Amino acid sequence: MVFVQALSSISHQNSFQKDSIWTELTTLEANSECESPDYKQYIPANALRRLSPVLRMALAAAQDCQSKVDGEFDAISVGTALGCLKDTEKFLTTFLTTNADTLSPTAFIQSTHNTIGGQISLALGNHAYNMTHTQNSVSFEVALIDALLCAKDGKSNVLVGAADEAIDFLEGLRGEIIQSDRQFTSGASFFVLGPQEKSVKVIDCDIEYGTQSIHQSIDQFLAKNNASINQIDLVLFAENIDLNAKKSLNYQDYTGLYYSSSAFAFHIGHDFLKSTNSSKVFIVNNQSDKRLGLTLIEKHEA
Repeated sequence: MVFVQALSSISHQNSFQKDSIWTELTTLEANSECESPDYKQYIPANALRRLSPVLRMALAAAQDCQSKVDGEFDAISVGTALGCLKDTEKFLTTFLTTNADTLSPTAFIQSTHNTIGGQISLALGNHAYNMTHTQNSVSFEVALIDALLCAKDGKSNVLVGAADEAIDFLEGLRGEIIQSDRQFTSGASFFVLGPQEKSVKVIDCDIEYGTQSIHQSIDQFLAKNNASINQIDLVLFAENIDLNAKKSLNYQDYTGLYYSSSAFAFHIGHDFLKSTNSSKVFIVNNQSDKRLGLTLIEKHEA
């Protein structure tokens, strides 16, 4: 079995370094902003000024996780849908507007998706397995599947998480590429998985592409894990779906719109199990009608 050893999130909720966020969740307002910690406690000042928001969030959350476990991470699995957007925009803008023969390489180097995992590895001096997964709205689920495989392969401290950031340019894509009218937001959520018994365990995670019937996929996933919808205490979903569950929440009401926000839903589900007399949480990432992510977590009774 694989258990959640530690977790840390930076989001539009008051979530960083909190024992439980479940009782403090509030729906986002139009002017909600990301609640960032004092990054100087986690990132040297000379490096901090060169890092974009998504890198700051990911580094701080990962280092917070490292402080909560014994030993170094022996695997790192990161999911990001759009990567380091601010640095990508900066590089392209400079490329198109400058007349100089040479350009500063910093923005280009930090614009790639795997910069997040790379910066975590550099900051921690970690030389273990390090993989970045970019599969749009199911990027976190793919990273989680990778992390579960690493844990089942004998690794004891596996860091897994996801991070994405919002930039103003995304507003221009509404109605064409982006159909949602939700507020664009940023967030980073990281977790440590391992075999040591803790209060919450990860039962399974799966993804489907080109899903014909969400309800059929859900039924098959739950049946595979010897569960049914009436045994689920909380369903967290991204887009409205009628599952006739005991309790359901649209997690995007608390995360806003960023494509790896199901990682924060995982944090919500974890803290719900810790804070209530409940046994199972089911996360349905149906943010896209072409991709479906399903994750089942459960309270562990010692």
